[in-house]
Amino acid sequence: MIKVGTLVKFNPPEVFSASRDRYAKFGVVIGVKAYETTVHGRPDCYEVQWINGKTTNEHECYLKEVSIDNL
Repeated sequence: MIKVGTLVKFNPPEVFSASRDRYAKFGVVIGVKAYETTVHGRPDCYEVQWINGKTTNEHECYLKEVSIDNL
């Protein structure tokens, strides 16, 4: 599970690959948005501060943790 402070990149499914151009290359998770209605016990979305200064809320399936192996 992704935590606050994690370095991430936007990683959408292929059907949304065109949206990659609208996101900065990297961002940092600055918040976790969990709602009582979540069924699977995981946060519904993460607040991400991108290196271009923009902040977005993203579902975990659109984020990939950055490591030395996947820069």
